[in-house]
Amino acid sequence: MIVTEHFVYIHTSRTAGSFLNKLILDHMPGARMIQYHGHLRDLPGDYSHLPVISFVRNPWDWYVSMYFDYRGKQQYVYQVMSQGGVLGFEDTVARFLNLGDRSAESQKLLTNLKNTAPAVINAQTPPRRGNPGLRSEHFANFPENLGYYSWLFQLMIASSKPHRVHIGRFENLREDALRLFEETGTPITEKISTYLKDAHQQNAGKRPVYYAEGFTSGLRQLVADKEQHLIKQYGYEFSGAEKYPKTDTFMHLGSAQVDVLIERVKNIPEDLWQSENEDKPNKLKRLNETRHVIFRFVKSFGNAFDYDDFPLWEEWQDDLMPIMETAAKWLGYKNYRFPRVMLARLPAGGEISPHKDAMASHYVHKFHVPLITNPDTIFHVGTKSKNLLVGEIVEVNNKRSHAVYNKGKQDRVHLIFECYNMEDYNKSD
Repeated sequence: MIVTEHFVYIHTSRTAGSFLNKLILDHMPGARMIQYHGHLRDLPGDYSHLPVISFVRNPWDWYVSMYFDYRGKQQYVYQVMSQGGVLGFEDTVARFLNLGDRSAESQKLLTNLKNTAPAVINAQTPPRRGNPGLRSEHFANFPENLGYYSWLFQLMIASSKPHRVHIGRFENLREDALRLFEETGTPITEKISTYLKDAHQQNAGKRPVYYAEGFTSGLRQLVADKEQHLIKQYGYEFSGAEKYPKTDTFMHLGSAQVDVLIERVKNIPEDLWQSENEDKPNKLKRLNETRHVIFRFVKSFGNAFDYDDFPLWEEWQDDLMPIMETAAKWLGYKNYRFPRVMLARLPAGGEISPHKDAMASHYVHKFHVPLITNPDTIFHVGTKSKNLLVGEIVEVNNKRSHAVYNKGKQDRVHLIFECYNMEDYNKSD
């Protein structure tokens, strides 16, 4: 729990707290830590007038993150629930989910947790017992038929006082953090903006890349049943891309240096735009009046992996590759390929009609980097809408319905490219 002049931050375990703690403590004057993983009900009365911010995470993804992080740190909750590390992922997570079912096993687990958890948490409490901020009293009245994560989330922000609570989604961490700061009247300094754009994730931990692969159909359904409070309230689902961790809608990976590329784009002659657009392979009705300059494209629409370089690739690649490689490295890839690379120019007043990319793969990420845009160009993916800013590297889920409307007076030009890990080459959905 951190207090600032403008808000209180409540840090629920495995929801990017390390990233946010560093941002707030390093870049917001007067911010101070009251207690790591502190509960809202323990907030000193002097700060009770402040609004509260916190974050929530897709429950299926949260259990994967929690399990591997707690296991790696030998955290006491994990030790109790996994029978000292004997049980694997499925059995351990099922125990967390069923903790409120009133069975003899769950009652025994709750007793063990109550006896193992610290009675108080202070500066002298070892991290393995102090995290995730649970005291023995918290396990005394575990609610019936509520999943562990829903219980923990509610517990962290519960209070007898009428706080104004603002919740962001972990999946849209950087954008939602900015939104929450603005909602609470926090001045957005250049340092805050730079951190949100460029800072690397913190305390990510070692875990499988494909979170969906850890779930049997039974465990998947158990999460859906026990965590329905969070799932319904925040609109979560098992995954928009069940076999690969594509973003649900948008994911901001960072920012790129695009000044040189923007100047080159501004100097593209109109006749080159026209000739390249006439020869493009992606002549699709839904793209309407959008024009393209293609640098690289797949060999066929039935193959998302193999590609050909187009004539302009060699001339432009030195300005394109640093931006694209930044995205690949943010994904953690070392051996990667970019099967499609292009510029897309949506005219002022134009639109790209709602559609799903017909041959989109769970294993291929699609990125947009705005080069020329305006505040009235809105990108829609699923139920989310955004105005993408110049230089942002943003992944979009092209397996969801998406559309773009340029209601501004200026053409919008994006660099668009796809990326996959060679370990996933030729995998089918």
